[in-house]
Amino acid sequence: MAPIDIAGSGGPSRIDNDRRAAGTRNEETRGTASEAPAAAVMGDDRVELTDTATRLNALADDVRAANGVDLEKVEAIRQRIADGDYEIDAGQIADALIRQEQELV
Repeated sequence: MAPIDIAGSGGPSRIDNDRRAAGTRNEETRGTASEAPAAAVMGDDRVELTDTATRLNALADDVRAANGVDLEKVEAIRQRIADGDYEIDAGQIADALIRQEQELV
């Protein structure tokens, strides 16, 4: 590989020449490449969603329709954390995660 003049005082670099050559090749093949997608669009292509994807889509709709965050509950939990009274039950969290995972399967 030839050294490249990064100061900009020399002539065109090898990178510039490579880019020009690639651009010329792309222009030459562009005409045939654009014909292929048109043929694919005209075909009998379909998309089918799995049951899991359908359920996830329904859940996303439910989340978008939800009223939002219960600010009073958030503030109560924030206060319990600040007071040092908030205890985390790792078993309860694990059980909820397992239930959630089972619902998706």
